[in-house]
Amino acid sequence: MTTAIRIPKADPRNNAARRVCLSDLSETASSRFGSAIFEPLALPAAPSPRRESHADTRLQSALAALQTAADQLHAQRDHWLDQSQHEAVRLGITIAERLLRRTLAVQPDAVLDLIRSALDWSVSADRLRVRLHPADAELVASAAQPLDANREIEFLSDDSLTRGDCVVETPNGQTDARLEVILQRIADELLAE
Repeated sequence: MTTAIRIPKADPRNNAARRVCLSDLSETASSRFGSAIFEPLALPAAPSPRRESHADTRLQSALAALQTAADQLHAQRDHWLDQSQHEAVRLGITIAERLLRRTLAVQPDAVLDLIRSALDWSVSADRLRVRLHPADAELVASAAQPLDANREIEFLSDDSLTRGDCVVETPNGQTDARLEVILQRIADELLAE
């Protein structure tokens, strides 16, 4: 005698009482499950190829959409990082320019260091002409020691230049050491990475 747990079904012949009929547990398994009390359960052995194909198509479509969204997010992130880097460099350059201008306003003799740097960039020439803002030209003329004793240098006043600007002219060309040009070169170097 085999015992099995059965799920009872309401007897459709007994509508009035709606009683549940249980089969006798002493019956054999085949007679119990073959009776009209239990409904046969039919499950497909495997999913149909058509449904699998449809599910695969929908899954591939969803994956492609997710990949596209991820690519767009990466591109947007890269754009924001690039834009943030440019803005940070521009802000730094603006701050540096303001600090240089204030330093020159408070310590006018600081321009001598800027002029020395511009002269160092023109190492191959023995004869130089240096154009400066008129106030800077007066400061250089009244300096206690020459800026470069090894070369012949002519300092010229130029009203088109601002304080701290310097343009060094040599027979081979010129070195533009205006503050805005120097700061732009620094910004270009920082953003070229």
